[in-house]
Amino acid sequence: MTGCKNNRYELDQVILWCAKNNAEITDEDEADFCIINTCTVTHVADKKSRQLIRKTKNANPKLKTIVFGCAARMQKGAFEKIGEVDYLLPDLPAVIRFLDHQRSQSPGGRAGFPTRDDAIMPRSRALVQIQDGCDNYCAYCIIVAARGRSKSRPADEIIAEINQHIKNGFNEVVLTGINIGAYGCSVTTKPKESKFADLLKDILKKTDIQKIRISSMGPKYFNEPIYKVLTNPRICRHIHLSVQSGSDSVLKRMRRQYTVKQMDEIIERLKKDIPGIAITTDIIVGFPEETDAEFQETLDFVKRHQLAKVHVFPYSIRQNTLAAKMKQVPDDVKKKRAKILQKVADDCRQKFIKSQIGSKVSILWESSTKGLTDNYIRIKEKGGCKVRSITIKKLSKRIVIA
Repeated sequence: MTGCKNNRYELDQVILWCAKNNAEITDEDEADFCIINTCTVTHVADKKSRQLIRKTKNANPKLKTIVFGCAARMQKGAFEKIGEVDYLLPDLPAVIRFLDHQRSQSPGGRAGFPTRDDAIMPRSRALVQIQDGCDNYCAYCIIVAARGRSKSRPADEIIAEINQHIKNGFNEVVLTGINIGAYGCSVTTKPKESKFADLLKDILKKTDIQKIRISSMGPKYFNEPIYKVLTNPRICRHIHLSVQSGSDSVLKRMRRQYTVKQMDEIIERLKKDIPGIAITTDIIVGFPEETDAEFQETLDFVKRHQLAKVHVFPYSIRQNTLAAKMKQVPDDVKKKRAKILQKVADDCRQKFIKSQIGSKVSILWESSTKGLTDNYIRIKEKGGCKVRSITIKKLSKRIVIA
């Protein structure tokens, strides 16, 4: 798999199909079929998707590759030319229909998969997709074309899925989507219609899930109901704020529909209301026409807020987007700026972790020795902890690893 949490969620649905249909999940060198979910968010993601397909097929020439996802949809012609692709499908529903058909066509109503009783979800936390698609048409983004317009899942369906995860032994869920703040909006460009706060309150009321983690959220969807519900101790003290740049002029070219001042206010409010909260983000460097002064504004933004973690991405041209037609920043300049920003971001990360030493944190154990705190600090301790369990512990330098 390549790509975001939405891709992971989709592959989790395939795993669930396998579990319900007694289909064995095995290593690629023993498999009959391999399902690959592709990503197209950057040219690097495109490349990784193609490499994964070829690597998988080379490892076992006899297996059949089932390829779907954003890159496969956006570059259908290119993927059709890849000899290692056996079945090119548009999306998850098409994959499930294909698997159902294979199962019905095999002797005895089975797809010819070996039976196994322990085909289960392998993760320590469960992903729950609440929304898909987007209507924003940001200047650099191709995801609108890849995933379509915004669609929100019914709340009762989300609640039922979370309750099922609880029965399956999960204690933490991650709410994911392309634009989760727009949950309930008729279109993502109307943030005042957002029902995300109402959904969170419903989950808190109608499920006993111990921890709810929120994935990436756009600044324009923050409002008083959101601020209030985020203070609930069952919601992880971690917000991934979709920033992209700390320069107003760059944000305007990106068509991001918010300002640096608005982001300043959101971050200050979150830190005030939720002590110890980790605010992480993604930032694109080298966006078309970005000047040294604009890049400095982004550096100043990261330093000013001491963000808990920053994912730094050099701008990647996506065909048929507005940004692709703008004057491009040279690759060597993008790489230099990415290196500079990453150094600043790493320093901020260490300062955030240091500021939390001595505080009590909630830890979800991802293995018997490694866990993740509710405010996004990875720790390591001697064995003995039950996977998926949650414990409260005082954070010390001895156990922190990242």
